[in-house]
Amino acid sequence: MKNFRNKIIKWMKLDNAAQIYPSASNSKWNSVFRVSVYLKEDVNADLLQKALEIVIERFPHLDVTLRRGLFWHYFENMQTFPHVQEEVEYPCRKMEINKKNHLFRVLYFKNKISFETFHSLTDGYGAVCFLNTLVACYLSLLGKKITTSQLIADYNTKSCVEEQEDSFKRFSDNSGTTKRSKKRAYQIYGTPERKGKLNVITIVANVQELKNVAKQKKCTITELLVAIHAMSILEYQRMHYKSKKPVIINVPINLRRLFNSRTLRNFSSWIDVTFERDNVSKTLDDFVDIAKHTMKQITVEQMLKNINANVKAENNFFVKAMPLFIKNVALKFSYKRYGEGTYSSVITNLGEIKAPDEFKQYVERYDCLLCKSLINTTNIAVASFNDKISLTFTSCIKEKNIQQNMIRALVDLGLNLTVYTNIM
Repeated sequence: MKNFRNKIIKWMKLDNAAQIYPSASNSKWNSVFRVSVYLKEDVNADLLQKALEIVIERFPHLDVTLRRGLFWHYFENMQTFPHVQEEVEYPCRKMEINKKNHLFRVLYFKNKISFETFHSLTDGYGAVCFLNTLVACYLSLLGKKITTSQLIADYNTKSCVEEQEDSFKRFSDNSGTTKRSKKRAYQIYGTPERKGKLNVITIVANVQELKNVAKQKKCTITELLVAIHAMSILEYQRMHYKSKKPVIINVPINLRRLFNSRTLRNFSSWIDVTFERDNVSKTLDDFVDIAKHTMKQITVEQMLKNINANVKAENNFFVKAMPLFIKNVALKFSYKRYGEGTYSSVITNLGEIKAPDEFKQYVERYDCLLCKSLINTTNIAVASFNDKISLTFTSCIKEKNIQQNMIRALVDLGLNLTVYTNIM
């Protein structure tokens, strides 16, 4: 049963990055991702619902539904509260959009709380911010003392203009744009899983152990994981297919670290790390060097060119004048051709989760999951908290060779791993 709220109906533009996701959606898929927190005690569903009703008021950009306009999609604020749900399905199911419902789910199962969201609402940073605020409120309702001032968004305060801004448009300028990549990447093929099934394999390691290995290789954790993942895919490619296309790993970049932005909406860019087919005989150190060389290109100047390219496309007169039904066709093609078609897999690293100090008493770990993609079958999301780092593979094919290759490589580096999976 829906609880109605007496709210004035307002609407909001989608941010620049959000525009692509409704148009790229189809009857079987849209872009959904998940962040989860594992508590040390089982979840009280009634208190979690109460916390959600308190916290949602702090995040007006999430308290919306998607509507179709003549030229663009837009958000309209909801008149009902969202409801927590017990998790009974596979993760990251297709989100029902254009149905006058919230575009996210809050799920619980035993000691786990998950926030799944349609990507038009926010990125990984914004999702973690919401989840942590929700958990802080929930723990407070349980009688735990939580320092809410350490939250990115304290639920006792109101949202500010900076948190709701489209930072892409704020920072775009006339300094130049990035050219669209025309390189076609190797795609990971395999035996499709049944409809709706998403295979999940989570590798949990000690953060310090992984940092020590990265230090030995004189690289970051992200660069190390990109290198190992590329090696794992190239080995799979060599064994199963004769394609000579390069393996390209797409790495999302949180732009808030480079620009002075407080937005809680989408504000991420990307960089592609390319490994040619003839790299298959090279060592891990060689792969790490390729990753390091590419990641050095993550500069304000380069990311600004990415921002400018996207904003310029949105502001194009002919694009603006297109009716939405024509835009949808064009954006869907662009998403496949210039988006997923240009890389083989994604590694997104949320980094160390920032949370109130008291969370260490009540939280075991975090993880993040990416949904099935339109083209790409296998992706990785990484999150760390306290002394644990989680690497979560999501895949929609039955073959597990890439995951096995990566686990074997990490063990060979001396890491102690715990592996969790939903595969029966």
